[in-house]
Amino acid sequence: MVKDEFQFVADIRSRFASLRRKDTVVGIGDDSAVLDVGLKDDYLLVASDSIVDGQHFFFNIPDKGLIGRKAVGAVLSDISAMGGYPLWLTVDVGVPGYVEDRDLEEIFEGMRFLLELFSVEIVGGDTVRSDVLYLSMSCIGKVEKDRLVTRSGARKGDWIWVSGPLGGSIYGRHMLVSPRIPEARYLVINFRPTAMIDISDGLVADLYHILEESNCTAELIREKIPLHKDARSFDEALYMGEDFELLFCMDEKDSRRLYASLPNTRYKFYPIGKVLESGKVGLYLRDGLSVVPLGPRGFKHF
Repeated sequence: MVKDEFQFVADIRSRFASLRRKDTVVGIGDDSAVLDVGLKDDYLLVASDSIVDGQHFFFNIPDKGLIGRKAVGAVLSDISAMGGYPLWLTVDVGVPGYVEDRDLEEIFEGMRFLLELFSVEIVGGDTVRSDVLYLSMSCIGKVEKDRLVTRSGARKGDWIWVSGPLGGSIYGRHMLVSPRIPEARYLVINFRPTAMIDISDGLVADLYHILEESNCTAELIREKIPLHKDARSFDEALYMGEDFELLFCMDEKDSRRLYASLPNTRYKFYPIGKVLESGKVGLYLRDGLSVVPLGPRGFKHF
């Protein structure tokens, strides 16, 4: 039995490093792969995401269209984390015996809202008989070369931001995924985020991804972290995940510009901490006068 999802991914990354192509700008280790396919101004983005009955949703929910919406929203959220925009989608579906034709129709119709909202076309996929219902999505998008944001650019002095309140997603909001593509585009067009990720596994776990790729230590400030009205505890904001908000870093100069602009924009961004130093990975929570270390705990897929 595989026990550690992130160690598994790290092993795959290392095992196949020798196969790295010259036109791969970013491979394993970020929200999307970044490919240089010869376009003058843009990179191609390729992201994939899967949701499984019993793990990410329950098939017996009354509105099965929400399953389709979540599947699309999760993979589009990965594209937003790179500062890009989605274009095409492929959908692979594993269909067990308990799923009827009308169920699949409802699931696929549930995809329509986000596909139309962001002008994304389904261009292919696959179907297979399986023991449990799952949807595996692959999305192709683009990002301007000078607006690409990865997980690896955070530096000492950067402010840490989120795009919305956190916690309590499991009580229903996790099925109503709204990828923060407009917010991400606003940021990369008007500012220069140094690192970014979407919060799927939890604030702490996903911030650790940035810190590990950037080799940095950071501090979160408890009183600054916005708690969603659905959250029943502060720990849910730290660890629950599936908020699908943007988590990003930005240098002090641009952070002050962003903060000053908040009254004049329709988007909400919250500064929640700071990158303390480069060259060492670590994370701390400041709560008043106390400072405690935070381990990389969050949602586990295995």
